[in-house]
Amino acid sequence: LRVGLPNMDLLLALSILAAYAYSTVQLFRDPLDLYFEVAGTLVAVVTIGRYLEREARLKASQELSGILRAWSNRACVLREGRYLICGLAELVPGDRVFVRPGEAIPVDGEIVAGQGAIDESLMTGEAFTASRGVGERALGGGILLEGNLEIEVGQRVESRMVNLSRLLWNMQSAGGGMQGRVDRLARGFVPAVMVLAMLVGLGLLAFGASPEKALLASLATLIVSCPCTFGLAIPLTAATAVGTALRRGILVSSADLFEKSPRIDIVVLDKTGTLSSGKMAVTNVVGSPGAIARAAAVERHSTHPVARAIADIDATRTASEVELHPGRGAVGRVGKDRVAVGSRALFATLGWEIPAELAARIADRRDGDSVVSWVGRNGCAEGAIVTRDRPRPEWIAVVATLRRHCRVVLLTGAEHSDGYAEHVDEVHAGVPPEAKAAVIRRLRTEGRVAMIGDGSNDAPALAAADFGIAFGAPTQLAAEAADMVIPGDRLDRVLDAFDLVGVAQRRIRQNLAWALSYNAIAIPLAMTGYLSPLVAAVAMSASSLLVVANSTRALLPAMKVGAGDTPTGQVAGISKPGEMIASQFRDNP
Repeated sequence: LRVGLPNMDLLLALSILAAYAYSTVQLFRDPLDLYFEVAGTLVAVVTIGRYLEREARLKASQELSGILRAWSNRACVLREGRYLICGLAELVPGDRVFVRPGEAIPVDGEIVAGQGAIDESLMTGEAFTASRGVGERALGGGILLEGNLEIEVGQRVESRMVNLSRLLWNMQSAGGGMQGRVDRLARGFVPAVMVLAMLVGLGLLAFGASPEKALLASLATLIVSCPCTFGLAIPLTAATAVGTALRRGILVSSADLFEKSPRIDIVVLDKTGTLSSGKMAVTNVVGSPGAIARAAAVERHSTHPVARAIADIDATRTASEVELHPGRGAVGRVGKDRVAVGSRALFATLGWEIPAELAARIADRRDGDSVVSWVGRNGCAEGAIVTRDRPRPEWIAVVATLRRHCRVVLLTGAEHSDGYAEHVDEVHAGVPPEAKAAVIRRLRTEGRVAMIGDGSNDAPALAAADFGIAFGAPTQLAAEAADMVIPGDRLDRVLDAFDLVGVAQRRIRQNLAWALSYNAIAIPLAMTGYLSPLVAAVAMSASSLLVVANSTRALLPAMKVGAGDTPTGQVAGISKPGEMIASQFRDNP
């Protein structure tokens, strides 16, 4: 009343107060004609539904607020010849920040000393580690894997992670959904019911009815039109869906996910960490078994993702006197031989030769999405090992299922999409985080968009999409931006997620359709005097119970735990993933 925007709560409050006030008066006149239980039931049932919704929204807001506080809030700074630990808010332009292996780079800046291998996949989506040295720019949010870096803060103290967080807040600030449309409907529905109840009473008085009968007719009109069905239609179904998702190991992080429009026209997929595992694997080897064994012995001393993949090839030999060249490779001694494993840049630095015949052989065995590690001994390369990001085994089948119902777009920060492009309808490669959100906004002009990604660089796109899914081992920022989080390695669970959302949204539409139909029939009956307050209360209660029963029915078929699944509470799938997926998509023309 104070803000001039009547909603369902206003009509609910009037119904409760009217029933309570009438019953209080009747208590001293006719103790058998009371409606206290109507007021109590309305308060209890609606409060439970609203509590579930409110808690979900509050939790999401609190977790999102904690992202910046949890992310690298301290830095090691060189001041007056001494290294000091300070908060990011204390950094000023020109400060020199020292970063050690395993630490996150707190702010953007120029490298003024050191050489390092940096994992920038959180920011760029690129699976391969970047080698950065003096004069190059380091992104805040990257993880230093090898080496030590000294970074000078630029004219502005900023971090790519902070910028992504700010962009994410802007994306999530605009809400809506079905609940918003229900509230807008209430702005007209509530005043109309109030006017109708008043006109009913005045009309009966005008035709000679007693004040008590006129009051009961007005009260019946208010009670029978009580918005319990509207108030319960969405939150109870959403609560049931959240519970179903948790039993399948799927986390719902958006309170209004099940209120959004159900039909999806375009599915956008990230590559690294989504279609691929984000882990490097050896795909080709050129050279003798002895050369490969020596390479594995040297790489065992490095924590680089490519080095770990090579180290797993062989464990029969050991290396000593190992020198790491961050981002380039490693050099060590295996027996009496000096062995080098790494990039062409490492061999150029050492002055070692790469025979043209070997280079030609390896050129035929690699693609644009792979990394070549040259293997050399005593000044000359004698072999090479090709590694690449390992694709998930089921990704082709999942993409094929999605393409049967909608358009599939690959959106990646990586420069290459070899091996993936032919299985999707459209490809956008080498796209930075800010541009990813712009691509999603453009696609939304062509239809409703679902985005699936895992990295912080995907967070703005996940927030901009109509339906965002953070998959695999998502970063905290990606998880907060998404409507749903699906941890683990099974990409086919994405199909289960679409099934769940589609069924839940259909259930909500059923509830709202019943609520509208009930009011359309019951209100005229109450206005004409055919319903007493008691019958109106019974009708209202029956309507609410029907909505509750429909909302709490099982949303998906019973689960069957298969090989690799976890016990109930973390089960990651159903017997046939995606068996109802067509309910969530508009047919692909």
